[in-house]
Amino acid sequence: MNRLFIFDLGGVLIKNFHTLPEMAKIMGVSENVLNDDFELYARPLMEGYMSTNDYYDHLLTHYGYKVNGDFFKDTFHPIRNEVMIEIAGKLKAKGNKTAIGSNTFAPHWPIIDKLDIRKSFTNCYASHEIHLIKPDKEFWLYIMDKEGFTPENTTFVDDYIENIEGAAALGIETFHYTGDDEALLNFFKDRI
Repeated sequence: MNRLFIFDLGGVLIKNFHTLPEMAKIMGVSENVLNDDFELYARPLMEGYMSTNDYYDHLLTHYGYKVNGDFFKDTFHPIRNEVMIEIAGKLKAKGNKTAIGSNTFAPHWPIIDKLDIRKSFTNCYASHEIHLIKPDKEFWLYIMDKEGFTPENTTFVDDYIENIEGAAALGIETFHYTGDDEALLNFFKDRI
């Protein structure tokens, strides 16, 4: 029987995806300070309940920094993880369902789409569009329901251990990707 394979985006399908280090440098603030501040707003941004303009207004109020343009877009410079994308394409070619399941928000997608990743996937579930984020169990339940699969027939790949633990708690097979392509290829060798 075919399976559903859900792949995280940042740190799995793409590399060089962090924006906060460049944003902090441009703003002239500590990366740690900006990261701690961002964590207060990450969930509503990724769930699609807060606009990036609202966050930029916060940066002006809190830091006195006026954002010109789209800060999250302008500081986003992803590159494809060719090994991972090739695996997803082979899984799809064998009749499996492959899905992108990502905590993300709108400014990144025009850039991601230029990387031509989606053709290796049958569907894409972006948190800001489905209003659900990892590691909440509803994230995976939503995707499995839409795709018609159960946890026993689903595999999830992510680089964050809390997301891996969340999926595993539902009975989903998981692979914690740490950048070790040898371990990755070994995990998928009998499936591709």
